[in-house]
Amino acid sequence: MLKKIIVVVSIIIFSLAAYYGGQALYWYIKTAPERALEKAQTQAVEEFLQSRRDQATASSQSDPFDQQGKVRILFLGLDQRLGEDRAGHCDAIQFIEVDKDIGQVMITAVPRGTYSPLPPGKGATSSDYYISNACDLGGLEYGVKQIERILGKKADYLAVVGFSQTLGILRHLQLPAIDTLRWLRHRQSYAVGEPQRAHNHSTFIKQMALKYLGDDVSKIDLAWQYLLYKKVQTDLSFDQVKMIVQAILSMDLAQNPDKIKLSMQPPYAVEEIVYDEENLSAYLESRINPIKHLLSSADYQGLEKEAVQEKLLANIDSQKDNPEFISWAYDNFLWLQIEDEASRYQAQYDIIVAYLASVSETSDRQAIIGDYILEMEYYNQAEWAQIGRELLLLELGY
Repeated sequence: MLKKIIVVVSIIIFSLAAYYGGQALYWYIKTAPERALEKAQTQAVEEFLQSRRDQATASSQSDPFDQQGKVRILFLGLDQRLGEDRAGHCDAIQFIEVDKDIGQVMITAVPRGTYSPLPPGKGATSSDYYISNACDLGGLEYGVKQIERILGKKADYLAVVGFSQTLGILRHLQLPAIDTLRWLRHRQSYAVGEPQRAHNHSTFIKQMALKYLGDDVSKIDLAWQYLLYKKVQTDLSFDQVKMIVQAILSMDLAQNPDKIKLSMQPPYAVEEIVYDEENLSAYLESRINPIKHLLSSADYQGLEKEAVQEKLLANIDSQKDNPEFISWAYDNFLWLQIEDEASRYQAQYDIIVAYLASVSETSDRQAIIGDYILEMEYYNQAEWAQIGRELLLLELGY
């Protein structure tokens, strides 16, 4: 009797195994096309992203340093804002010379209130004849020539950032973006307002160089450099930027901070004001509160952060179907002005998707999406990175 039971149970088990095994084999064969497509999609995305990574780390541009081992970069911060189509005022002017042979970095500030001639018919009052207006009224090319005239030197390369890009760079440096921007823009409470602000810009650049280029290479991995590079408009290639960074790293700035020298042209007597992140808000309040009643209602210093953000978001929402606005917003990284992280990432995606409709070349659209995915991955935004991958799959024909 026991043998019969064992035989019957064995037959049942074998039959069930055969049935479910057959069902599993049938399901496996049936879903093979779907699995093959999914694998192909994953591989296509990864291959494309890898090509973007390779492009960012293995270009073949010329050495930016001249025969004397020097490279000169004119750094301009433009104050172009929402809806403006002019170049904007030269709000920050810093001339950076890197001499790799003697191991030195010279940062020269040019106050934006420095006198400059303007093209005929552009100046209206005596207050117009400033170098800041040379960029705005005369155009960027004219402004650069006037800055070089003041410096008595020509720039090898140009690096330009706007209002939005500056906020993005500050966040990339993991700094309190809004308050840091207020510190960089503040001038009203200083004895010599514009020159002091220009010198503060130089001081800030030096502090960031010591922090990120002092002695720890791990702080500036290639992904970090590439994302920072993408926020700057420059005629330097990424490969050339890496060469300059490597030259500065070799100076061991952490042990030799005096290798970074600061100057101003024309010269002014200014204070040494250190950027203090931990006490930033308290410092700003101590400088602004006593003179707050004297500031213009249109001045950025007098606006509440919430009011600025509400106005910005309202403008973006009202212009979201305007192709010209979308193009401007994309070119100027407008989403970087949004303080709230969730709103910023949503606006970035929406602006990019709207902008893609105006890009005719498939390769250009894929490049834009690819860079977006890499940025989201770097910032650990897995959900947005996945949404970007799905967008890329559509571009790749899946």
